[in-house]
Amino acid sequence: MKKLFTLITLFILAQNATAQENELRHIADSIYAEGEMLYHSEWASGHSTQIFASSFAVKKLLSGGYFSYETNKALTTVFFSKNEDPVVIATVKFDHGLDSSKYSIDTTTRKFTENEKEFYTIRTKAAQAVSTDMLFKFYQNTSLNLVPIIENGTKRVYVITAQTAPDEVLLGNDYLINFDKDNTIIKKTKLHNNLIPLGTGGIDPIKASSHQHLGETSPFITATDICAFKLWKGKTTWVISFVASAGYVSAYHFRDEFLEILTQDEFQKIMKNK
Repeated sequence: MKKLFTLITLFILAQNATAQENELRHIADSIYAEGEMLYHSEWASGHSTQIFASSFAVKKLLSGGYFSYETNKALTTVFFSKNEDPVVIATVKFDHGLDSSKYSIDTTTRKFTENEKEFYTIRTKAAQAVSTDMLFKFYQNTSLNLVPIIENGTKRVYVITAQTAPDEVLLGNDYLINFDKDNTIIKKTKLHNNLIPLGTGGIDPIKASSHQHLGETSPFITATDICAFKLWKGKTTWVISFVASAGYVSAYHFRDEFLEILTQDEFQKIMKNK
């Protein structure tokens, strides 16, 4: 009877461990997918603004801002006018291969599509919140990028601190603004407690980077972390980046672009065996 009880206990423990592993895999996949969407948007916006500024400097003076979105056909960035009833003044498109040399640009002035109106509306409301709500912090020599995402009817805007120095990656000072179906703000969340500058390696190569999530910060790596890592992959010497919290360690592998989440106990066991 004692042996049977032991076997049953081991079986239950194994099942629980497998269930937790599956749950963490699901969480990791979800975070990575969100980070990938953010990355595509920021990649398109970054390259589009360079193209627009270098080729249409005069028209750029008329721009009141921009936003990017992804469809099955392309990554699209639209630049809109400053006036009270804005219109699109330029449209830049890339294919999904993310080749910055392959793009099209159309400077025909036009109205927003119905889909673009939704992006513009939540972006504008997010910008108003950022300028009036004390939740949002501004650091010297940085700016805040607004990244609207609409997916399966869910609307949100990420607020991300823009990169300035070429030898560091900025994490943190980022926020998530959630909207309802009527484009009303329903929640504003601070994703990190502060701004985290990490050195890229430079002449003294660094193979790993790390930072901690404490307090109310998510116990897992954030989608904004993934976005930053993907954007600056080519500028760092990192092979892996760790995000540690009280209960978990998230590990992002740069070469394979793979994210895994381990419990602290699992991580400590791995480190002891190395």
